[in-house]
Amino acid sequence: MKMRTIMFYSYKGGSGRTVAAANVAAAFAKLGKRTAIVDLDFEAPGLHHVFNAEETPQCRGRYGIQHYLKGDTKLEDLMRDSVIDVFSPQGPLRFEKIPHNGELKFIVASEKVAYVDSHEPEVESRMTRLRERLDEDGTEILIIDAASGVRDAYSIAAQASDEMVIFFRWSKQHVAGTLRMAAYMKRLREYGEPKPFRLVASARPKQAEIDQVPDEAMREALSKVRDVNLVKIRAILTECQADPPDIFHEIFESTEMKLQESVVVFREGVSDYEELARMLIAVNAAGSTSGT
Repeated sequence: MKMRTIMFYSYKGGSGRTVAAANVAAAFAKLGKRTAIVDLDFEAPGLHHVFNAEETPQCRGRYGIQHYLKGDTKLEDLMRDSVIDVFSPQGPLRFEKIPHNGELKFIVASEKVAYVDSHEPEVESRMTRLRERLDEDGTEILIIDAASGVRDAYSIAAQASDEMVIFFRWSKQHVAGTLRMAAYMKRLREYGEPKPFRLVASARPKQAEIDQVPDEAMREALSKVRDVNLVKIRAILTECQADPPDIFHEIFESTEMKLQESVVVFREGVSDYEELARMLIAVNAAGSTSGT
C-alpha cells in the first residue's frame, strides 16, 4: 500500500495547525496506523513542544530535517539522529497505550534555523528519498506540518504532499487568506495539477464564551461572524469544485489549548482531533473502494 502524505497548512499563523497536526498524528497511531510526522516549519518549529520532546537527544542535537534537505547531513544520519519514536519506552508519550501495529515517528526540525532554498534541485529529490524510505519502512500516513504563508517551506511541503488540510480561524484575516489559497488551488486544477484539499475551522470559540460578552451588540456581531464567512467559503469551494464544498471539520478552542499546547487524544471520550483523524481515514477508505 502506498504511503499517504497529508500536508497540514494555514495561510496565517495562529490557527492551531501545529497542535492539530501533533494530535491527529497521535490519533492515527492510537487507531492502529503506522504514522510519521515531519516539522517543515523551519523558521518556527513547534511540534517538539506539543509532544513534550524538548529535552530529547534528537531535539537537542545539531541537525534536523532542514539540514538534511540542504545536504548538510545524510538520510541515514537523519533517520538515526533526528527521528523520535514517540510511543517507544524512551519516547515522550511512552505512558500512552497504542495498538501493537500503531506507531508515530517524529522527524524533528532543529531550532538552529537553516534556510532551505526550494528552488535548489536536490531539495525535492532529497524529500522524495525521505518519503520513499518511510514508505519502505511500512509507514502508512505521513503528516507534514508546513509553515504558514507562501514561502520556500510551503513549496517544499506542497511538492511532497498528496493532499492538503487547510486550517483557519473565524476571523477576517484568516478567512480572506484561506479564500485566496482556495482560489490558488483552483488555478492548479485548471493547469492540470489538482491537489485535493479540505478546510478545517480551528480554534472556534464556544457559544457559551460568546454569550458571556456583556455588550449585546458585540455579542450579536460575534455570533454572525461565522455565518457571514461561511457563505463566502461555501461559494468559493463550490466554484473550485472542492470535495466537500463546505467546512470539512471544526475544532473548538479551549482555554487549556490556548495556554498549554499538548496531546489530548488519549483522554476519555473522542476529541475533535481524533474525530478529524477518523474522518480522514474514512475519506481514504471511500476513495480506495471507489477506485479514485
